[in-house]
Amino acid sequence: MEHSKIKNIIIGILAVLLLAAVGFIAWYSTRPAAPELERSVVSLAPTPTGQQAPDGIQIPGYPQLAADSATGVVSVMFQNPEGNPCYFQIDLVLQDTGETIYKSGLLEPGTGIENPKLGTIPDPGVYSAVIVYNTRSLTDNSPMNGASIQTELTVQ
Repeated sequence: MEHSKIKNIIIGILAVLLLAAVGFIAWYSTRPAAPELERSVVSLAPTPTGQQAPDGIQIPGYPQLAADSATGVVSVMFQNPEGNPCYFQIDLVLQDTGETIYKSGLLEPGTGIENPKLGTIPDPGVYSAVIVYNTRSLTDNSPMNGASIQTELTVQ
C-alpha cells in the first residue's frame, strides 16, 4: 500500500511538470517576437527645446533618389522622425516590376539610415519606385498604419 501511494505521488508530480512544460512552450511560441532593430543607424538631431513633434505618424518623402551603379549605395538618409509612436521598416520597390531592391531593419524614432546599400542593383537608368513604410507599435510590436511614397530612382 505504501509503495502504491509513492508511485501515485510521483505520477502526479510528473503530470504537473509535463503540463507546466507544455504551457511554457505554448506561451513562448505565441508571444510577440522582440523587434529586430536596424544595426547601421545614426541618431538624428533632437527637436529644439520648446518645439514639439507633430501628432500622429510623420512620414518623410524623398522625391528623388540617386544610387551608385557599382556599389548600390543610395545618397539619402532614410529616417524615422523623433516623436513617432512606432518603428519604421522601409522597403524600396521598383514600380514596374514590383521587385524589392532594399529592405531595412526596424528604425526607432529619432534614428536614420545614412547611405543605405541596395540589396539588388538595377542597371543604370531612371526608375519609378515606391518607398514603402511598414510601421510597428513601440509597445507591443503590432502592425500599424503604413504608407507608400512615390519616388524616382536614378542609378548611375
